[in-house]
Amino acid sequence: MIFGLTFFTKCAQKNIEIEITKISKEIDETSALEIIDGNFLTLNDSGDDPLLYVFDKNGKILSKNLISGAQNRDWESLASDENFIYIGDIGNNKGNRKDLKIYITDLEFNLIDSIDFNYNNQSKFKKKKKNKYNAEALVSFSDSLIIFSKNRKKLTTELYFLPKKPGQYSIKPRDSYNVDALITGGDYNSKLDLIALVGYSYSIKKQFLFVLKNFSNFSNNPSKIKKYDIPITNAQIEAVKIINEKEFWMTSENEGGGYPKLIKVKTK
Repeated sequence: MIFGLTFFTKCAQKNIEIEITKISKEIDETSALEIIDGNFLTLNDSGDDPLLYVFDKNGKILSKNLISGAQNRDWESLASDENFIYIGDIGNNKGNRKDLKIYITDLEFNLIDSIDFNYNNQSKFKKKKKNKYNAEALVSFSDSLIIFSKNRKKLTTELYFLPKKPGQYSIKPRDSYNVDALITGGDYNSKLDLIALVGYSYSIKKQFLFVLKNFSNFSNNPSKIKKYDIPITNAQIEAVKIINEKEFWMTSENEGGGYPKLIKVKTK
């Protein structure tokens, strides 16, 4: 496997520049992104062992870390703070899961505990593809975690807040954004007070970056959400990490291009 092959493309119309680097096929289903000690941390979604993968900017895997005591039902996201890593086992494509949770590990990948939750207003658990109880985005925000839903029914994203404390919680949406897309990943940068989300639309076959400034004081005003088309094919972007207000790291699953991708996006 050859790593580090980078492509460059520019789309002036959408004010986006992207660089693409091949990453190892061992993480074909990359669905999350964090930065630990200057390297990237990711995971494969459902079907893989409970592993976290560390890889570098050339796409080479540096280590595989087994989270002993955890199970990968449908891992979809990662978040972190100065003390812990949070693994979102929150994928719920058919809306029928009753074991949703967020694993907590230390920075050496030792399992500490878990945050278990259910959706307060869900009473039926019949399998349904277009449901509002699926999620793939998780961010660390002060002393809370925020889940951004992947609402196939309304193409909105609901915000659910959870404390960073082990326990069992029943959660209600605190806010909802009309993004007209399926949200697959998110990140929050406390120094910039900035939220970045990524998602896609099946109907128009496009993928998007959403940027929300001044998130702490944000109200549900669509004009305050900047939406960018990401000019990329054979990809499904499922994770984002903020570099600064204009630049973002992303990863994409292998969607027909032959390899998963590390993507650097610059907005103008």
